[in-house]
Amino acid sequence: MARTVIDAGQIAALAKAADYNVTSLAEQCGMSPRQLRRLFRRQFARSLKSWLTETRIEKAEYLLQSQTSVKAVAFALGYKQPSHFCRQFKDRKLLTPSEFALIARSGAAHVAPTGSEGKAYTRV
Repeated sequence: MARTVIDAGQIAALAKAADYNVTSLAEQCGMSPRQLRRLFRRQFARSLKSWLTETRIEKAEYLLQSQTSVKAVAFALGYKQPSHFCRQFKDRKLLTPSEFALIARSGAAHVAPTGSEGKAYTRV
C-alpha cells in the first residue's frame, strides 16, 4: 500500500539517493511518479519538479565552493548534460555556475542579490 504522507526529512534523503530522478524517487516511495507528484503538491503546495530543481541548485552552491569543475558538479547532481545544469543554475541564481564559484571561492560566505532587479551580486 502506498504512503499517504511524505516525510519532509526523508524525501530529501530519498531524492539524493534517487539521483533527483522522479521515477526512481517514486519507486523508493512505493508509488507511481504521478501519485508522488499529486501527493507532493497536495502536501507541500508546490510541484515536485520545482522542489527537486531547487534542492539540486542548493546542493550545487555547496559543491561549487569546493569542486573545481562545473561539469563534475553537474554529473554529481544527476544532470545528464552540464549545459542543462548551467541553464537552470543561471535561471535561479542570475549567475553562471562558474561566476558563482569564482565569487564563492574568493572568500564570500554567501552570495546575495542586490539592487531592485536582483541582477547584481555582492558578498555578504
